[in-house]
Amino acid sequence: MTTDAFYNEDYFEGKSRHSPPHSRGLIYPMAERTARFLCRQSTPARVLDIGCAKGYLVEAFHAEGVAQAVGIDVSRYAVSCAEPAMRGRLLVGNLTEGLPVATGTCDVVTAMDLFEHLADPIPALREIGRVLRRDGKAYLKICHPCHPNAARDPSHINVQPLGYWTAIFRQVGFSWMRIYETDVAGLNSVADQAKVLIRRFREWAVLGTPADYKFVLWRG
Repeated sequence: MTTDAFYNEDYFEGKSRHSPPHSRGLIYPMAERTARFLCRQSTPARVLDIGCAKGYLVEAFHAEGVAQAVGIDVSRYAVSCAEPAMRGRLLVGNLTEGLPVATGTCDVVTAMDLFEHLADPIPALREIGRVLRRDGKAYLKICHPCHPNAARDPSHINVQPLGYWTAIFRQVGFSWMRIYETDVAGLNSVADQAKVLIRRFREWAVLGTPADYKFVLWRG
């Protein structure tokens, strides 16, 4: 079965029991909070959401005034479900085969619940690094091994401990910071130069489930 065939109507509407329904009522409120928060950290002119599914996060960035927010997903079905105003801003494509985006043009790249689906994340990370501006940032949310859906979804083929991901980030040339949901003591004990950045991202950390890894990546 091809990737596009797997991520079909049954998958996104919860009929396959692999994943909960990817419904607007469930996903869009989180997308709104994520876009609102990230737009407060900077004023991105161009945002790329990889693994955009039905385009809720792209739509939320547009609502925040990011006119050049676009998305890409492997699923033709998901992209076809986007709101009419978003359909021209979502593409069907595969990150591992290269993005139809010019080098160094994105202020922000988001990839939410994507990397657990990739057998080899290195080409994907390199492609993210290629499209980011020199001062751009990537925001990743990755399934934690203790997530209740980690083993339920057969497309979760790369559910790994923290050390796996941080080693790969370094290998590709990214600096990174993990954002914690509840480890306030740990957050307050890090080096002084990181404290301000950590405080800025605490709000984003609570979006999603407690079992997700959340990372901010930047080049250099």
